[in-house]
Amino acid sequence: MNLKFSVILSLLGKVGDRFAVYGEQQTQAELFELASQVRGLAGVELVYPFDFQDVEEVKRLLQAHDLECSAVNVNVKAEPKFHRGSFTSVDPEVRAEAVRYLKAGMDLAGSLGSNLVTICPLADGHDYAFEVDYGQAWRWLRKGIGEAAAYRSDVKVSLEYKRSETRTHCVLNSAATALHLCNQIGSPNLGVTIDLGHALYVGETPAQIVALLADADRLFLVHVNDNYREFDWDMIPGTVNFWDWLETFLYLDEVGYEGWFTSDVTPARLDPLRVADITAKSVQD
Repeated sequence: MNLKFSVILSLLGKVGDRFAVYGEQQTQAELFELASQVRGLAGVELVYPFDFQDVEEVKRLLQAHDLECSAVNVNVKAEPKFHRGSFTSVDPEVRAEAVRYLKAGMDLAGSLGSNLVTICPLADGHDYAFEVDYGQAWRWLRKGIGEAAAYRSDVKVSLEYKRSETRTHCVLNSAATALHLCNQIGSPNLGVTIDLGHALYVGETPAQIVALLADADRLFLVHVNDNYREFDWDMIPGTVNFWDWLETFLYLDEVGYEGWFTSDVTPARLDPLRVADITAKSVQD
């Protein structure tokens, strides 16, 4: 198994939760400098649109620090226009904007030498009973993701699922749901990101999900972190569910996974560089 390790670049800087902000605000150049100090780091996952205010500067920083773009993470949740949904918004202009974001992310990935975008549509879902038309929302999601996947076949689109947050119920809430969407759309460049913390949070056995996704040829990306299964705490992998972590690695090796292992650990009260180092060690050793 080829152990290619990367980090989500923004997690090396200032991060927050509902109650507090942690870490220090860093310039993009400072974040790249921090990333270059992580042991064995080969790449960084960059978030669209926030990390791409100056694309040429991003290219320069990647080259200067001898790092690859492991994936472009398309964010369709943070901006106010997406707060009531992106691909499933009742506003057709917002749905079209979500598709444009995903296509732009694919173009950026291609221009940076990557063949992968990952997207976690956390604003798509519901908070209350009778809030949405579930069937219509699913059809809108399928149409938008399908249109983007068909945009260019040389870039993979990887769907990251999660049970809840930012909505109390996310429409793409499990590996089974994500795989069902892939099968309905049918595009060979459409697959699934398994975030190990999300899998634990939804009550899955991560190793089993690895086996199922690999069997369907839909395992595109692995985000590594950990939690106590009741919330997505984004902790250092293996610190809580050690045996699940070990079994997952066994199955990733067994299925011949050759993609990226990307740290999605939130340092919060800890030193972000040390957290990234420990996470790298947990993957590579």
